[in-house]
Amino acid sequence: LRTNLGDLGLELHCDIAPKTCMNFIGLAEAKKYNGSVFHRLIKNFMIQGGKSPTSKKSNGGANTGDGSLWGEPFEDEFDDRLVHSGPGILSMANAGPKTNKRQFFLTFKSCQHLDRKHSVFGKVVQGMELLQSMEGIPADKKDRPLEEIKIISVDVLVNPVKEAEEKERVRIEERVAARERKDATKRTSALGKVKKADKAGALQQVSNERSQSTNSIGKYLPKALLNSAELEVNQAKKNKEKATNSSSKTPAMIPSRLPPPPKKTTFGNFSGW
Repeated sequence: LRTNLGDLGLELHCDIAPKTCMNFIGLAEAKKYNGSVFHRLIKNFMIQGGKSPTSKKSNGGANTGDGSLWGEPFEDEFDDRLVHSGPGILSMANAGPKTNKRQFFLTFKSCQHLDRKHSVFGKVVQGMELLQSMEGIPADKKDRPLEEIKIISVDVLVNPVKEAEEKERVRIEERVAARERKDATKRTSALGKVKKADKAGALQQVSNERSQSTNSIGKYLPKALLNSAELEVNQAKKNKEKATNSSSKTPAMIPSRLPPPPKKTTFGNFSGW
């Protein structure tokens, strides 16, 4: 954070207060803080800045032009790891719960009474001497510094928000590509099953036609089946002829050793006995 009195090095807690940090970084990259001044200074407490140099009081008393990165106020981000402990704490100024816009303040000392009332989102990591010198600048009865402290620019050295957005974009693209590959595999598999089913159905139809054709006669029989049937009939005829020939042949008579039968008698049959 470059001022007319020197530079302050800030570190933001993007992993704990992501939305607040995104708001600050977005406004900084859009140069919304350039030319603004620290308009409130209270010794042993804090110094406040970030107010738009073109902001004006509306009829309702609100400052126009002091909107957040999204235009509307956004909710607070509180965490037990982020407290107003010691000098150099970077926190959001607000007018009550869920009224964060663009103004912020840097503490000169611990302000535990502000915990869970103002969103802490960073700290000073370089230039603590400059912050102490700012505290020594006198202010009027309305806590306005008598010496101008102007923000020349806010240079973003590392933007984890863009890195996170890029990672998220890549992750989404990979998931979409994976889903498309999965859908394509399903479609291919489904088409393959349909083709197999059609092939099986065609084979079954041919089988049925052949079974039905065996009950037909004449020219309606398939040629292959007709030839096969003729061969079976001819074979059956041959087998029958062999059986007939074998049964018509009488075996050779073997001479009997029994005495010849008696001559005819006058007794007739025995029915009359």
